[in-house]
Amino acid sequence: MIYLITGNPGTGKTLHMVSMLAKREDLRNRPLYIDGINELDNDKIPYLPMPEGCNGGNWHEWLPDGAILVVDECQRYWRQRANGSKVPEAVQAMETHRHKGIDIYLLSQKPQQLDHNLKALVGNHKHLWISQLGTRRMFEWQRCANPDSKADVANALVRGYKLDKSAYNLYKSAEVHTKAVQGKSKWLWLMPVVLLATGGLSYWGYSQFKDRLEPEQTAAAPADAAPTGGGGGATAPHQTPGGDSAPAYAPPAEEVKTLKPEDFRPSMDGKPWTAPAYAPQNTAISTMPYPVACVKSGAACTCYTDQATPIRGMDKGLCIDFAENGIYNPYRTAAQSAAADKS
Repeated sequence: MIYLITGNPGTGKTLHMVSMLAKREDLRNRPLYIDGINELDNDKIPYLPMPEGCNGGNWHEWLPDGAILVVDECQRYWRQRANGSKVPEAVQAMETHRHKGIDIYLLSQKPQQLDHNLKALVGNHKHLWISQLGTRRMFEWQRCANPDSKADVANALVRGYKLDKSAYNLYKSAEVHTKAVQGKSKWLWLMPVVLLATGGLSYWGYSQFKDRLEPEQTAAAPADAAPTGGGGGATAPHQTPGGDSAPAYAPPAEEVKTLKPEDFRPSMDGKPWTAPAYAPQNTAISTMPYPVACVKSGAACTCYTDQATPIRGMDKGLCIDFAENGIYNPYRTAAQSAAADKS
């Protein structure tokens, strides 16, 4: 199979490849050839030297059956070419590489840099990405995809990943000398302030509501519960016209509902919390997914709630506008704004 790993410099493409070579059992005990990874530790990852005058670009002339070939910065050999131009022989040979039991791992920054015939033959594509908040994501497809395409990103298998520090010393990375410091979004520093301010405003609003509610509850006490004379503290029973004492009023006993299986069937498929049994909790909503911070990174834009969770399905144009011009909150009162300014 042909595997493709892409990502900007510093995302850890080569480190990820070296980590797989060191840990995956299915990549061992086979002839291994490396092109483009400097000073790989041959004791930890045994590999064979390429024959004299041979490289990844002419692999079809010398690579033995059952071998594994790793080519870093593969656009050196198979860069994008003009339509109608001759397909390189090495790319033509990839059309039947599985007949020889060969696996080829290609590393490059962007799939747009590569020969279109080569991209059509890719069977697995991983793209490594770092957001401006510093989070690392790996997008994976069973074909060559475009990481800049919203549709392709939506169809990817997405998971977080960490750099394998145990693989650092297994090779010499050129990025040690060329890696640029990535600028962090201003929201990385403002997010904690926003969350603290939101929490403070929520507590202030609850305190105001509680202070207003308590006097109303006191005023709503039963008027006929007046104290009797004598200071004894006892309440005289209510007298009927015939002179008999009427029984004290007792509220009706609360009805106990028997739960049934259908009470736990969700009204929305795949969302068990929408079952009728949980209706009281679902109507006691105290917050909503309103954006408090938006981050634009390249072609992507994401807004976050006051709980630091991403908002799904938000209009991209609105997200970019919020990221560039700020967010106006129409639900905040003047008192809340004043409290936020003082905090």
